[in-house]
Amino acid sequence: MAEPIAVQDLLLDLRARRVAFSRAGAVCALVGTLGYLIAFLLHGDLPDQTTESLLTFIADRPWALHHLVIVFCFLLWVGALAGLAHSLDGGIAWVLGRMGQGVALLGTAVLLWHYNIDGPALEGVADAWVRAEGAEKAVLLERGTLLVTATNGMFPLYVALLLGLPFLLFGLALVKSDGHPSWLGWAGAAAGGIAFAVGVTNFAGFDLLPMNMFVLAVFLLDLWMLAIAWILWRDASRLRAMPIQ
Repeated sequence: MAEPIAVQDLLLDLRARRVAFSRAGAVCALVGTLGYLIAFLLHGDLPDQTTESLLTFIADRPWALHHLVIVFCFLLWVGALAGLAHSLDGGIAWVLGRMGQGVALLGTAVLLWHYNIDGPALEGVADAWVRAEGAEKAVLLERGTLLVTATNGMFPLYVALLLGLPFLLFGLALVKSDGHPSWLGWAGAAAGGIAFAVGVTNFAGFDLLPMNMFVLAVFLLDLWMLAIAWILWRDASRLRAMPIQ
């Protein structure tokens, strides 16, 4: 009698872990999406005419804090994808989910690199530039131009590796998974595919897709993540109600 009881305890433990991952993923998806939507809207469109107009826009704003909030929202998205990965059934779906997790972590590293320049570094130059005069102001303007050039160069890579490829892989994983609706997978793959194509073509220097198309991908991904939050929470509730055979 000891062996069946041990097997049942193991199954209960595995189910409890999956329920915990699903619920944590649902919360991360919901909070991360709402936070990112608010931060994205507050960020606004940056002036792109001159470096002077950009530095004036950034000066005296909590620019670094704003970017830190976005970073934490993306970390919540990574947590949501981890919960989604643990809900995938089937060999191919499992592999695609783990690949998506790995790329998401790589994209987060690129985001941190990008936002370290676009956040505190650019904020510091902007605040100093508006108060400087004469030769010092010219030096700070040149420094700001270099930082803006660096951030513009890295931005397409962050779009491709964080907003694009992970969601393309997870979308295909959902299509191959038996426990999730295929339409949700195709929707995620489409949104991620748009972001990946926009990021890659712009990073490579091809003027095939306008960079501002990533806004469409962000909007679609926000809706997709809200759907993922609902799916994961529903699955957790269903799992808890299922008897152990």
